[in-house]
Amino acid sequence: MNKYLVIIISISLSFFMIACKSKTEQQNEKLQNNLRTYFTVNLKDSTYTLDSFFLIKVDTISQRMLLFEQSSVLTDKLEYLIDMYKSITQKLSNSVDKIRLYRIIESQDLVDIEKKDFDKQKDKGVSLKLEIDNVVAVIKGLDSTANLADTIKPVGFQAKCLYQVSLKDKSIKRDTTFIFLNTNKDIIKRDDFLNLPYKIDYDKFD
Repeated sequence: MNKYLVIIISISLSFFMIACKSKTEQQNEKLQNNLRTYFTVNLKDSTYTLDSFFLIKVDTISQRMLLFEQSSVLTDKLEYLIDMYKSITQKLSNSVDKIRLYRIIESQDLVDIEKKDFDKQKDKGVSLKLEIDNVVAVIKGLDSTANLADTIKPVGFQAKCLYQVSLKDKSIKRDTTFIFLNTNKDIIKRDDFLNLPYKIDYDKFD
């Protein structure tokens, strides 16, 4: 009796494992199809033809990883702001040289015009320096919080995929792409997932 019971249990477990595996495979196939569709719709060049697309793996993103990624993105933006600030500093220096020259040739009209441009650039530089200080403070806060953040519980996922596209000139390009997923493994735009805690308005510095 015990022998038959063991056989029945073994067969039942086998069917259960097959059913679970089949369900997992179906979920992975559905995810890959969704990723492929998303990637195709968002191809930068409409002349590209997608030849193949495969889901390689799905990595967990923890709270700490998210915070460090936010810090990394803001650091890139900070470098751009610093370059802008350096450019303004150079313009101010050039403006001072021009004012000196115009005074030498006794052209008050040109001096007045250059002073207006100098004041405009100076105000822009002050605003830009304040923005740089704000971004630096946010980055420091993110790094500090990240060091104490959870490293296990997922706040999202990142799908790594391999693709091949044919270009208009009939050449072939192979590469990997990364697509973000929320905790339900629904596709989400990178910017929406990162949800940076500080937004930079570049327009006010133009």
